[in-house]
Amino acid sequence: MRAAVLQSAGVIVVEDVARPDIGPKDVLIRVTNCGICGSDIHSFKTGLYVEAGQVMGHEFVGRVAEIGTQVTGLSTGDRVTGFSAGFCGECDACKAEQFILCAALFQNSTGYGRPGAFADFVKIENAELGGNIHLLPDSIDDTAAAMIEPMSIGVTAVASADVKQGDKVVVLGCGIIGNACIQAAKAAGASEVLAVDISPLRLRLARECGADDIFDARDGDALQWVIDRLGAAPYHFNVGGNADVVFEAAGIPLTIQQSLEMVRPGGTICIVGLPEVPAPIDTTKIVHKMPTIIGSLGGDFVATIDKIASGAIDPRPLATHRFALADAPAAFAKQLQAEESMKVMISPTA
Repeated sequence: MRAAVLQSAGVIVVEDVARPDIGPKDVLIRVTNCGICGSDIHSFKTGLYVEAGQVMGHEFVGRVAEIGTQVTGLSTGDRVTGFSAGFCGECDACKAEQFILCAALFQNSTGYGRPGAFADFVKIENAELGGNIHLLPDSIDDTAAAMIEPMSIGVTAVASADVKQGDKVVVLGCGIIGNACIQAAKAAGASEVLAVDISPLRLRLARECGADDIFDARDGDALQWVIDRLGAAPYHFNVGGNADVVFEAAGIPLTIQQSLEMVRPGGTICIVGLPEVPAPIDTTKIVHKMPTIIGSLGGDFVATIDKIASGAIDPRPLATHRFALADAPAAFAKQLQAEESMKVMISPTA
């Protein structure tokens, strides 16, 4: 089969590779769409998270091509999405059923260690319907279906941050994860959701997808804008923003620092962005504001499928470009252009 292979940082090529063999518990899927994730971009730019020779891609939809003899509930031709999570089952995290914390997770998962979906076919190992592979209703088209995984990151982040009716929310970074946080926060009942970015395209899409107001951080002081919109919140020796919840989805040191400024005392900061360099922070703000600070990784596919099917969230406006698999290098180049793209899709069947 054909696959886009990361040869080294900044170099991806399309070549022939072995089509995956499946065992009795596995499912082989013919990929129709696969989105380029922000973590794929980190890997492409820097080599983070993967080794040379990796076939990346984990935001996919496709049709079942082969089914292992012990797999139940699926038929050839079914339209599905999924993610093979390669936790070890033996470490303390696995024994506590905190599988997302297994240290081996990214060595053995779809697009990380295991071959991903920038290819004609992708395999789901130890397939469990409703667990790591999911049937899709006809109401979710292939464009939306290929964004279930990234939208699930926002859905889970909002649930983890316990966004409640009437909360005031700030989202820093309006890529697809930030946009998912915006939509999920509005669906959870947030009274005001503010979005900050430097990309006019992403800010426009944030507004279209439910943000109550947007701010281009190139135009001034984002903290002062948040204070002007949500009010000032005094804390020991200083004054900051009055956001109940701040989602840091940009993954840059500045916005991580700003999240500590914008959150109210006793509020919540949820970090979902992946910085490529460490962020220096003023920990006195943590001491004096006493915010709850959480990281959020992974997502709930079942809840996200339900929200997309019901119309509570809609990822379709976020798909801005589509490329054939043969043009994967050009697709990555386009995804790097944040001012021009949101979600770039690679379509092996195109």
